[in-house]
Amino acid sequence: MKLKVIENSIDPIILERGERYRENGHILSIKEVGPGLYRAEVEGNELYDVEVHLGSRGEVVYTECDCPYDMGAICKHVAAVLLEIRDELSHIETATDPSKSKPSSKVNLTDELSKLSKEDLVALLVHFSEEIKEVDHLLTLKFHDSSSDEGLAQYKKLIQSYVKMNSDRHGFVSYRNVSSAVTGAELVMEKAEEELEKGQRLSAVKISFCILHEMGELLRSCDDSDGIVGGMIQQCLDLVHDVACDLESNSEPDRSAMLQLLLKEAFHTNLEDWSEWQLSLLQSGACLIKNDKERTEWEQQVVKLEEKEKRNSSYGSYIAENVAKLRYQVIQKFDGEEQAMKFLQDHLEFTAFRKMAIVTAMEHQQYDKALLLAEEGERHDTRKGYPGLVDQWKRFRYDIYQLTHQVENQKKLAEEFVVSGEYSYYEQLKELFSKDEWSSVYERILSNLENNQRGNWRVDSLYTQLLIEEKETRRLLNYVNTHKSYVVDFYKHLVGEHAEEVFGLFVQHIVEEAARATNRKAYQKVCQIIRQLIKAKGSVHAEKLIQQFRLVYPNRAAFMDELQKIKS
Repeated sequence: MKLKVIENSIDPIILERGERYRENGHILSIKEVGPGLYRAEVEGNELYDVEVHLGSRGEVVYTECDCPYDMGAICKHVAAVLLEIRDELSHIETATDPSKSKPSSKVNLTDELSKLSKEDLVALLVHFSEEIKEVDHLLTLKFHDSSSDEGLAQYKKLIQSYVKMNSDRHGFVSYRNVSSAVTGAELVMEKAEEELEKGQRLSAVKISFCILHEMGELLRSCDDSDGIVGGMIQQCLDLVHDVACDLESNSEPDRSAMLQLLLKEAFHTNLEDWSEWQLSLLQSGACLIKNDKERTEWEQQVVKLEEKEKRNSSYGSYIAENVAKLRYQVIQKFDGEEQAMKFLQDHLEFTAFRKMAIVTAMEHQQYDKALLLAEEGERHDTRKGYPGLVDQWKRFRYDIYQLTHQVENQKKLAEEFVVSGEYSYYEQLKELFSKDEWSSVYERILSNLENNQRGNWRVDSLYTQLLIEEKETRRLLNYVNTHKSYVVDFYKHLVGEHAEEVFGLFVQHIVEEAARATNRKAYQKVCQIIRQLIKAKGSVHAEKLIQQFRLVYPNRAAFMDELQKIKS
């Protein structure tokens, strides 16, 4: 990811939030502590430490933030810091390079090069290729025959050269160097895509396999925590699958040659430890089968994968189920829907097949059959201890009850979902009862939610959500009384009716946090809660607290410094 074009790599929503954080002054400090290494403090719900490392070519080598965000590689705090760094570097570049701030007489390379003789041009290129490795690599990619063994050997050498440059003396590539280590693979992938654009599909696939082999080797000796190598591998597999789909209805010989190549590469030595990649290649191969001979060859490789997995003793349902899905597709293609349905019914132990069977039964209004399949799945996965799957079978049951107007069963199951923290069923449940009936059901639900909390965040979240929606401020206040830190989250819903009690809870929470605080980051957290108290119109209480802390903790210089920054 290049710093100049981070917009191409970061989720637009995260980027927008990062920009808002930056504009609103949430970046408290930012410092370059080493060449390209930046550390920053960003204020969010707490104070977060952010670290960013930039490579020599302006690429983002790695980022790190100690916030709890886990939806992707980049959070809004990191995004804010990246935007700030980019802006600072842009200003420095403009200040030190006059050509950035005012027009200059730029040399027209095309015109100048056109004046040179052929011999001079060749000499210039040779000189640059000897002096600059990147030029040598690009020329290698440009002029080698991509379909020849010699060309593929050169691509392999190029990929390996970047891996070696970024390895330690033991051959291991650290987390921070992985991004640079795959540069050669990225250059070769550009060549594969170029071949694809020219219609040279088999050539593009061979180049992709060259990359895949080397990335498989690299994955054994690197820290790929950010998934950079895995992403490169997926890019290769995607290209291969796209080509297979394009050749599915193609005439010989490309289709046949592609199938044979896939069946061979699926068991390359560098892929043998990665069953998911092998599975992906066999899936691509399934698109290309046209006759019984090819089907038999493909089936032999599928059996080979199954046997290997069983020998490894880690043979799990994932590979088994996905192999079954591939066989199902091939049976559909060659033997028709009737045989495919028979295969499906014979393999209902696989979740995907049971779901398909239930959906098919419901589409044909065979609700008794669908219900039986859902109940069997529920019993099976309850014994296995798979609560997520049990939940899915219950949802099917609910849909069947709804379609068949089994209101009492529907009520019972909807209430079960609600008290386990499923808000989506709350409104549906409410509509199933009359106003007179609902009152007692509502009280029962709240009572069950109160009893079922015990650290279950979904139940906890639904309970408070319902209290807010139904304006149960007294119950919400009682809840906050037992969870004082939540006063920061819920004071807006309480302060209108229970101001003094809310201020009292704020004070208790702040005093407890201050007693535990031992460093600047913790003091900043205390001060942030005081600011929330001021925002809740508790300035008088906040001022008293500040005065109290100055008397109680006069020797905590960092705390006194942070208190000084609070504006009433």
